[in-house]
Amino acid sequence: MSAKIIAVVNQKGGAGKTTLAMLLAGSLADRGRRVLVADADPQNTALHWSSMGSGFPAQVEDVSGEESKLHKALRKRAEEFDYIVIDSPPAATAPVTASALRAAHLALVPVIPSPLDLWASVRIREAIILARNKNPELEARLVVNQMQPNTVLAREVLGMLPEFGIPMLAASLKGRTAYRQCAALGASIQSLGNRAALAVMEVDALRREVEGLLRGR
Repeated sequence: MSAKIIAVVNQKGGAGKTTLAMLLAGSLADRGRRVLVADADPQNTALHWSSMGSGFPAQVEDVSGEESKLHKALRKRAEEFDYIVIDSPPAATAPVTASALRAAHLALVPVIPSPLDLWASVRIREAIILARNKNPELEARLVVNQMQPNTVLAREVLGMLPEFGIPMLAASLKGRTAYRQCAALGASIQSLGNRAALAVMEVDALRREVEGLLRGR
């Protein structure tokens, strides 16, 4: 069976692309899935994450040099994995982002609940719409990151999201220290055990929702 390909994309740096990509990939791999993280960002943050320890359960490779040929390179590897998670650069118009969206079954767009972040995400919405010309079955979902519940700003921004034109995942990620610890240790969230129980529940909910979206694709 060919891999399900997930592109994590956004125009704005700091939205949590790499965190989302690595948490999702780690959770899938910890469930016994064969997972490749394709690090398409020249900063190679995902690759640095995995190199901080010896315990990250997914395979992470630098593919930033593939540029507009990334979709072709990943399709050649599709039989080797169950899931391929692409960590793209913060650039909606970059050739590698367009190529990632051309390959993907699902695009995840992390957004921090602030008006500035939402406005900055408009260009990635346009890139997703454009990608559907060559990849008409591409699904897309917003993922709220660094969620601060019960704040007026969060409620206002969440109220704006349905008008954005991309559906929102029910699962979201809060701003938890455990996620930064994962990066520092080069680990998945599950490896932190009981000390990260709430974070594990969040990531598990996100993984289950993503798996459900991709089931049968």
